[in-house]
Amino acid sequence: MKKTKVLFWLILMALAACQLVLSWKVTGFSDFYAMHIFPIFTNTYGRLFGRIKISIGELMIFLFVGYTVFTLVIWLLRFVNFCDGKETLKKFSLINSGIFFKLIIVICLLLVQNCFVLYHTTPIYSEVNYEFNRQDLIDLREKLVTTANELSESFERNDKGEIIYNSDLRSQAMVSMQALGEPAKERVKNGEANSLDEYLQRLSGYYTTPKPFLKSDFMSQQYIMGYYFPFSLESNYNNLMYIANKPVTMCHELAHFKGFILEDEATFLSILGCFNSKDSFFVYSGYLNALYYVENALKTELALEPDIRNSLTKISDKVIFDETFLTDEAWEEVNKDAWFKTETIQKASDTFIETNLTLNGVEDGAKSYSRVVDLLLKHYYGGK
Repeated sequence: MKKTKVLFWLILMALAACQLVLSWKVTGFSDFYAMHIFPIFTNTYGRLFGRIKISIGELMIFLFVGYTVFTLVIWLLRFVNFCDGKETLKKFSLINSGIFFKLIIVICLLLVQNCFVLYHTTPIYSEVNYEFNRQDLIDLREKLVTTANELSESFERNDKGEIIYNSDLRSQAMVSMQALGEPAKERVKNGEANSLDEYLQRLSGYYTTPKPFLKSDFMSQQYIMGYYFPFSLESNYNNLMYIANKPVTMCHELAHFKGFILEDEATFLSILGCFNSKDSFFVYSGYLNALYYVENALKTELALEPDIRNSLTKISDKVIFDETFLTDEAWEEVNKDAWFKTETIQKASDTFIETNLTLNGVEDGAKSYSRVVDLLLKHYYGGK
């Protein structure tokens, strides 16, 4: 019986290792996995965790951190011979260690199956030969600014200038992403698909409902707008951030839920989902997010050419305000009861994100986020 249990855990370890190696070494494995295997998980225990209102993935992390500290204390007590002559405590230590290492195996398997393998799918528009054209970038920026300026005038605002939105953001986010996926799936089925539809079809079907973080204040210190938890297959968002960030963030995390784990691709698809939405507030949120990346790219491109830069359409004050991450009042709330300085938390978070991306084959790390500009240029000037 004991050998059978050991064999079971060894098989789980081997399964995780094999999937990881195949994703790195075998062309097409991750694409097949994302299309045919990963949806099995999102449609089973992804649905199960989706029915629970609170963020289970976030709760799992808090509990695991606490359990790890507890286990380290037990190991320390054994190391200093505190357990000598105390058979009950020694037995408990051995049992606890076994549970801890089994938990590590389960975590590794979930990370591989629900995250790491997906890093190696064929990138969107990888087959498109698009040569960067600065005028395209300028034209795209002008289009985004003009539309964002116009949309910014169409919303009801409070006396602080903040947008008032009374509909259900979470339901609309799911509808907006499904509206990208379902028609693409039909076009693929009917043989009418373009190159992007092969990817968009994965956005069809079931979606988990986005959930607010349990600790949005802690996530705000890391400047995190949303997070996809691979342990529970949940899409979470920061409930303290300014409302204009929420639609595109929810759509972004839902793209992760559908297997688009690369940040630039999830951002690109969330922008398209918002652009395609029938809700003007979602459209606006998509334009704000796209403008953020395109504007930064153009600032770099025109850094030594201020005359061209100054001749472009001015971004309106309302658009600038709506690009806020957190309002001043929200920052006060975050910093009021914070255990650590925001600068310290942010630095640790940035290091973790950079390391995670690099280890999964994203060579440019967090800089890869800005590759969404390349996807937008390919989409509008050579990707169809």
